[in-house]
Amino acid sequence: MSLTVAGGTRAAVLSVGDELLLGDLTDTNATWISGRLRARGVTVAHHLAVGDEVGAIVDALRWLADRCELVIVGGGLGPTADDRTREAVAAALDVELELREELEEAILARFVALGRPMAPSNRRQAMVPAGAVAAEPAGTAPAFAVDLPVGDRQVRIVALPGVPWELAELWDRFVEPQLAGLVPAAATVTRVVHVAGRGESDVAALVEPLVAADGDVTLAFLAKQHGVQVRLTATAEDRTAAWRRAQPAVDRVVAALGDAVAGLDDEDLAATVVRLLVARGERVATAESATGGAIAARLARVPGASAALVGGLVVYGDGAKAALAGLDPALVAAAGPVSEPTTRALAVAARERSGADWGLAVTGVAGPEPVGALPVGTVHWALAGPDGACEADGRRLPGDRGAIIDRLGSAALDLLRRRLVTG
Repeated sequence: MSLTVAGGTRAAVLSVGDELLLGDLTDTNATWISGRLRARGVTVAHHLAVGDEVGAIVDALRWLADRCELVIVGGGLGPTADDRTREAVAAALDVELELREELEEAILARFVALGRPMAPSNRRQAMVPAGAVAAEPAGTAPAFAVDLPVGDRQVRIVALPGVPWELAELWDRFVEPQLAGLVPAAATVTRVVHVAGRGESDVAALVEPLVAADGDVTLAFLAKQHGVQVRLTATAEDRTAAWRRAQPAVDRVVAALGDAVAGLDDEDLAATVVRLLVARGERVATAESATGGAIAARLARVPGASAALVGGLVVYGDGAKAALAGLDPALVAAAGPVSEPTTRALAVAARERSGADWGLAVTGVAGPEPVGALPVGTVHWALAGPDGACEADGRRLPGDRGAIIDRLGSAALDLLRRRLVTG
């Protein structure tokens, strides 16, 4: 059976579980699956979530099968009464469930290895729709695949457990070999241009005309709290060819955005800052009030950050600004804890007290309540450099507490990035 159709292979991800509809759990599996399918050149046309009810799952399967050639189902393969994916797939096919002894033995072996008895309910997990191809579990839930007839087509249904690590292992062991046989060789690459200091609509107005006539590249924008991503996607016979196909559009976008480009692909703003510092043989230290150490944490997550980050001071309270950063309490009292003078003094203190080349500092009102006469979103950031100069900026940022903290951190890191590039 071939899943090739005009315009490419279409797939859907069906996530099963009441917890998804109730808001108790974020569906990270669907995002992960889409990324893996995209890398295979498969177009993901739908994400759908349903509760633990056989009729709802059957309706969702049939609706998706009418529109796609491949449906990946995640969840509902556990041992409890509310795990009903296997029953729903069997009902959609109008077949019975059958017990597979080899699966039951594999599940039992898992419990033996853990030194635990297997509950009778786990025997349900060894049951799959008649005619299905099954895979031994990574945990205790086997995966299975069946073909659902839809008119003159056969739609492949692949059911996977909802536990993320089990799903990922079974994907590599069970799903990837199927895709190799069902989907023609292809690769899709998404190139990402990270943009700092410009809004999404501003970026779109500049970039869209540059890509509009390029039929080989799909353009999308993703506004995140750390900045804007310009996403350029191309498909070709392999990853190298897809990368080459996207490259001219990437070059045009980068040239047009100029110094607003904060990174490419996996190198985001923080990774760019670390790379530039390492290349110059320099290091930075932070003094953070409103962000509470988030800037240093972003840098520390980058591999190799130890060569670029000395450390940081979390000077959240007014007393900490004096005790940890050595600021004169009179300065803080006169200028205010959220002010340009205080932020400048913190940047200089971070640099001098740590022995770093650069000192980066932030203060702000992240909310949810104003501080005195300062409204939520009032922020300042400052950078002290190797030449002894210190520059500062400030404004009122929009968003909730988390958004303000993220945006303030990005504004400070972007100031450092720009000075590393120009200096």
